[in-house]
Amino acid sequence: MKIKNTEYLSLALWISGLLVISSVLGALTRSNVDTWYTTLNRSVLTPPSYVFPIAWTLLYIVIALSGWTLWRTQSFSKLILIKRLYVMQLLLNWSWSPLFFYYHLTGVSLVSLVVMDVSVGMIIYFSYAKIRSVSILMLPYLAWILFATYLNFYIWQYN
Repeated sequence: MKIKNTEYLSLALWISGLLVISSVLGALTRSNVDTWYTTLNRSVLTPPSYVFPIAWTLLYIVIALSGWTLWRTQSFSKLILIKRLYVMQLLLNWSWSPLFFYYHLTGVSLVSLVVMDVSVGMIIYFSYAKIRSVSILMLPYLAWILFATYLNFYIWQYN
């Protein structure tokens, strides 16, 4: 799928929108990261705190590019399902930070991550044949949220 010059604006809007929403959610939960989160028993595999904003900025760009591609794709039998899975995983993604950092619901946030893992895995599976770029773009995101699931599980288990 070739990008026309007029479509760069819509791509920029997708990326900007996801980055703005993630920044707002991050700002709302930042105080709990610096207080509550630092007191928790965390896995030795937990990356240093500076890794998270870098990783999530890159991942939100990939997620936005995937969504933008999905909404530009010609209809096929599984496209509506893939779009619904995309929206669902995005809503779960956005709900995770408040659930975990603001409400301290480590078990509920863990369930949210597991459902997100499955949703993203299904997006990868169902998009592979017709929109392989989405499938490939979502692989790093799946790897990161699987790792996040482990980290969340560790916190839920040992705190």
